[in-house]
Amino acid sequence: MVKNWFYNYGRKRDRRDKITYVRRWNLNQVVGHIKKAEIQELCKEETGSNPGTKGYLSGYQKVLAKVMEDLSPEEVSGFKEMARDWSKKSPPKEVQRK
Repeated sequence: MVKNWFYNYGRKRDRRDKITYVRRWNLNQVVGHIKKAEIQELCKEETGSNPGTKGYLSGYQKVLAKVMEDLSPEEVSGFKEMARDWSKKSPPKEVQRK
């Protein structure tokens, strides 16, 4: 009976209970955060909806893609580097607060 209990609840269970709180940042997330005000204005103009509504959310990815297309190669490499830094270390305090 003891052997059965250890088989079911032994060391294996400890590995499943460990939770790591790590956020991996990618290029879209960094650009979306840095250029948030610009994206919101463009999305309001394109969809005619306020943030948080279904119409606004349906147009958000399209507007984000347009903003990404308009970035210069230097800006893209800078944002990629930011994403790597934020993933390895942590984002700045202003970003963490939001």
